[in-house]
Amino acid sequence: MFVANPLFHTDWRAMILAAGFGSRLRPLTEQQPKPLITVAGVPMLTFALNRLRPLKPQILVVNGHHLSVQLETFLQKNGAGFRRLEYVFEPEILDTGGGILNAAKYLKGPFFVTMNADIVTDIPLAMAVKRHLKSRALVTMLLHNHSSYNQVEVDCHGSVRSFGSAQIASGNRLLAYTGIQICSPLLLDLMSRETVSSFSLIAFYRRLLAAGRLDLKAHIVNTEKGYYWRDLGTHEDLAAIASDLEQDPALAGRLGVGLDF
Repeated sequence: MFVANPLFHTDWRAMILAAGFGSRLRPLTEQQPKPLITVAGVPMLTFALNRLRPLKPQILVVNGHHLSVQLETFLQKNGAGFRRLEYVFEPEILDTGGGILNAAKYLKGPFFVTMNADIVTDIPLAMAVKRHLKSRALVTMLLHNHSSYNQVEVDCHGSVRSFGSAQIASGNRLLAYTGIQICSPLLLDLMSRETVSSFSLIAFYRRLLAAGRLDLKAHIVNTEKGYYWRDLGTHEDLAAIASDLEQDPALAGRLGVGLDF
């Protein structure tokens, strides 16, 4: 039985997806893996580590592929404070779905959270986890309204209905995936039926929806007025967050990093 804050359950797991090539950030990523590119002097991965560290997952998993030795070395030096940290090297990149499945042996707790390495946010997780457990969802995706990224169709009952559809049903709305989700361990069992090792998470979810599943749920976050969120996929994004941090010194504290401006 879960107490008031389910994130402090002793056996939940977390994973940071960090194995991408970071093609849009070339030439920076020719010499460093994308998660180690600095944002206002702070390695990008630091934001995700500092977001998860105080929430005390039983196991934190980080996967990697491109320039893997640098990433593993960084984690060895900066992984203090976690109960257990596992680095999973992918000799061949497995995409988002395959990367999660490849780390399945570390994720089989009562629930697990995945977070993309290339986002910076102060979105809280406790309420989303409570809703996930109450609904018994297969997956709860944290979504928000962000016009540049709105691709996920959600119905009035909070169920995800499609991804990237040109037309959506009346009464439904399009929202953007924050890069954070909460998953039932049943998801790993379903993934294990895939016939290939490398596959996209969103493509896999499309197949589940096509098969009639309605237990992919949305937890909608107000990042327009409340919480901070930024994707770090491009050079423009790196410049934008550096500007955000400089203009709002308190933001660094909310994001769990110490910056000196």
